[in-house]
Amino acid sequence: MTTAPLQSRKAAKFLFGFFIVLAVGTFTWGFVVVEKVRVRAKETDGALRSVAWACLCYAQQNAQQKESLLWPDSEATLIAAANAWNCQQIDSPTLAWPQSVESAMDGTKAPANLTIALTMAGVKFSNDPQACPHLTAMGNPSGLDTLEVVNGWLTEYAKAQFLKSQSAPN
Repeated sequence: MTTAPLQSRKAAKFLFGFFIVLAVGTFTWGFVVVEKVRVRAKETDGALRSVAWACLCYAQQNAQQKESLLWPDSEATLIAAANAWNCQQIDSPTLAWPQSVESAMDGTKAPANLTIALTMAGVKFSNDPQACPHLTAMGNPSGLDTLEVVNGWLTEYAKAQFLKSQSAPN
């Protein structure tokens, strides 16, 4: 009779220990996964912000040259515009988009070049030459509002250029 309660205590201790180890393991695994997703989201945010900056630079340069196509029509066009990646400042009378590379990146790190950025951040180009491109994260994790922010920059810049062209004398 004394062996049955002793065996049930051992079984209970074993189960308790097993569940403690399982809980600690699950917590550790979850922490590692969340940390990896956060790192990947920062990389994606850097790519989104740098692609948006390149699009803004491209549009500013075309607006200054009075080109009929304000925005790039493909990734190849954007990549071929070597100076789109390197412009230092964009005029912003309303502060609706960033004025400098530093403010555009907002503490994130840009990929080494535009080609790498475009593998992490997708761009949907419009057939309308005056419609701005739309950025996507291509299924990658991203910051809570990064997509809205960068697409807002492009939209506001397109609106400003449209208003400027409407107010300019013909």
